[in-house]
Amino acid sequence: MRLAKELKEMPKKRWTLDDIREYFAQHEIRISVYRLKIFEYLINERTHPTAEEIYRQLKKELPSLSPGTVYNTLRYFLEKKIIQQVNVENNEARYDATLSWHGHLKCLGCGKVFDVHIENLKLGGLEGFEIFEKHLGLKGLCPECLKRKKY
Repeated sequence: MRLAKELKEMPKKRWTLDDIREYFAQHEIRISVYRLKIFEYLINERTHPTAEEIYRQLKKELPSLSPGTVYNTLRYFLEKKIIQQVNVENNEARYDATLSWHGHLKCLGCGKVFDVHIENLKLGGLEGFEIFEKHLGLKGLCPECLKRKKY
């Protein structure tokens, strides 16, 4: 599989560890078991997890994993620009392996975070500014919570 230098959109299929090794090589990232598993979780699960959620989930498979390793790995991935940090709530950093500009919707019923495709969004009043980051965060109810009237 030939992987792009950047993940511009959500992958159409699950990535294997070999896919991730190739991606790491393209970005000059040293491989470790922890880095492989943390990135595999981010790229394949698509849940926009917090560091704590990643730790709790992977601890089952990697008993020697520590919270510090998760935080340090996420910080390293951010520095290498292979993931982005998503802030949909104050004091709640989540992580996303899709690097294209897209928004996020947090369901107030179940707490899940969903990707939102952005098309033809026009902003005004920014003449003379240089923009370094763009974020679009929405809150609402997902279809499942609407059906269950959960809120």
